[in-house]
Amino acid sequence: MKGNIKKLAVLVIIAAIAMFTVAATASADGHHWKNTIEGEYAFTGVGSCLIALQGFNTSLQPIGGPTGPWLESSVTYQGVTTFNKDGTGSVTCVLRVLDTLYSQALGAPPDAGSANLSHGINYTVATDSGKITFTYPKGTYEADWTSGPNAPPSPNSKLYVNVPQPWYGVLSPDGKIFYASHGAPSIYDITSDKANMNPIGVQQICNFVHQGFRIEE
Repeated sequence: MKGNIKKLAVLVIIAAIAMFTVAATASADGHHWKNTIEGEYAFTGVGSCLIALQGFNTSLQPIGGPTGPWLESSVTYQGVTTFNKDGTGSVTCVLRVLDTLYSQALGAPPDAGSANLSHGINYTVATDSGKITFTYPKGTYEADWTSGPNAPPSPNSKLYVNVPQPWYGVLSPDGKIFYASHGAPSIYDITSDKANMNPIGVQQICNFVHQGFRIEE
């Protein structure tokens, strides 16, 4: 009798182990993401910007038409995105710019430049898909030009931008890689102050992608 009880206990234990193994496997295959990210992620990115000195119309065209005051830029980014467990974070990077096309109204030659850029982020992660939703904490964006026509002593050596619309990305199932992108129809407002309280009428639309990997837990 005792032998049968021991055998039954062993069978119950084996069954329980098998059940937990199946559950763990199913969870891994289901790729359930945590709702927060924590750590530093090195990233690089590329993009392009259309800058309208009089803003955009409802069709996302520069006000003033083909000959109005606008320019096109290509950009690259290299830096670190920091994710805090509480859903906040920051971006610090080097921004490099090629201004390759000026409208007839501006009539400027092509130029290049670089800046040290930083801004805050707020974020959420969808636990069923890993989709990251980013929003901009107003009053955190600053780009300090270090080379090119906007570098000191230019009065435009600091750039302040407000980003009213969210942008999106995705986190890998293991939490080690993230991608983010932004672009039309989102419009950035350039302001005269870091608090982003005084837009100057200049707007830009930037399409970009960032790709990063975790370098610190």
